[in-house]
Amino acid sequence: MTALFDSGNSRLHFAKLDGGRLIEPVNVPYPDSADELPEIIKNVLKGKNPGKIAACSVTSKWREHLFNALDGISPGKLVVARTVYDIGMKVVYDNPEQLGVDRVLAAYAAHRLFNDSCIVIDAGTAVTVDAVTEDGTFAGGFIFPGQDVLSWSLTVKTDLPYISPAVVCEGIGNSTESCISKALNIGFAGAITELVNKAAAFVGGTDRLMITGGGAEILQSCLPFKMLHRPFLVLEGLGCLIDFLPIRR
Repeated sequence: MTALFDSGNSRLHFAKLDGGRLIEPVNVPYPDSADELPEIIKNVLKGKNPGKIAACSVTSKWREHLFNALDGISPGKLVVARTVYDIGMKVVYDNPEQLGVDRVLAAYAAHRLFNDSCIVIDAGTAVTVDAVTEDGTFAGGFIFPGQDVLSWSLTVKTDLPYISPAVVCEGIGNSTESCISKALNIGFAGAITELVNKAAAFVGGTDRLMITGGGAEILQSCLPFKMLHRPFLVLEGLGCLIDFLPIRR
């Protein structure tokens, strides 16, 4: 069995790799303590010992805890993607080592699937919109706060209540709660639409658009584009590169 782990900002994503396909993918909330992480990993592995493990992480809070736990469960079998240099994708970025490894893995997987230029939206705690050129170069992109982050920032800076974003993309508010909810969704969808259109200038349009991340389904319903939904695109990128990633040292 080959196991893939993607440590996001809010959740741990896992899938098995079988003949190049992802199977049994799951999203798991982080525990209260890092000491509980090995048990969570054993649960998603269902007691099986993988022949190989690939992992990546965008969060410094959990990265080494995850890698240590995986090394402890299957010593010597862990390969990791820490930076773009591990992935080998050409990027146009001022400081490539600061580019989120999840963005590069998703871009790599999307280009491999389309075999052409494309745009990738990753709707998580933050939303990224990235452009990949025809030859597979990561051309750059945009980072925008996720809906929940926007809602929390409004609450922190004002006396307004926290409103969890609802699936409402039109109409006008007639209460404080609905004014916030509708504005968050309409404004958020409008911002992401504009970012996609800006990215399209680098790839020749929005014909090849892919979306991933925990907020993908909600965001997709509010955007005026046709797109392909791949819930575990980062894991797909890991799976494509598993034989080329460095062993964790």
